Amino acid sequence: MADLKVRMKVEGGDKIARKLQMIAEEYAKKHMRECALQAAEVIRKETVRRLEAGNTRPRVQTGTLRDNIEKEVRKQTKARVEIYVGPGKEAWYGDFVERGHALVLPSEVTTARRLRRSARKLGEQFTWRKMVPPYPFLRPAFEEKHDEATEVFEREIRKRLRLW
Repeated sequence: MADLKVRMKVEGGDKIARKLQMIAEEYAKKHMRECALQAAEVIRKETVRRLEAGNTRPRVQTGTLRDNIEKEVRKQTKARVEIYVGPGKEAWYGDFVERGHALVLPSEVTTARRLRRSARKLGEQFTWRKMVPPYPFLRPAFEEKHDEATEVFEREIRKRLRLW
């Protein structure tokens, strides 16, 4: 799934950076990780809410995608945390729902491969004639809740470092 990357800049960031440098590295990492996970939870909940809404696409069939939206720490340093929010392993098809995909029936696989090969030789872009439209759920949730997630992160990190 295409990762949406966000850079959060907190006012008074130089004060926070100095405080983080003064405390032990493991302690700083722990606080950064917990605050970032709380901010990611805001986006995760909005994503689940969008998938539960019965009047929007995609229509919930099994609930596997909805039930497997997860958040996890991908990378972390003392002053930076990368959090992934998106479909888990059981909902591997979430990217196809988010972006759309080609609909190739088993009887058409050979034809599709031949056409794709021909297009590559000619240096052209190949597009299959039958496409399932995208039903974005993650990007709209991210765009709607990004500011709130930033506020949650800022509030939590200030509270933990007592920078009111």
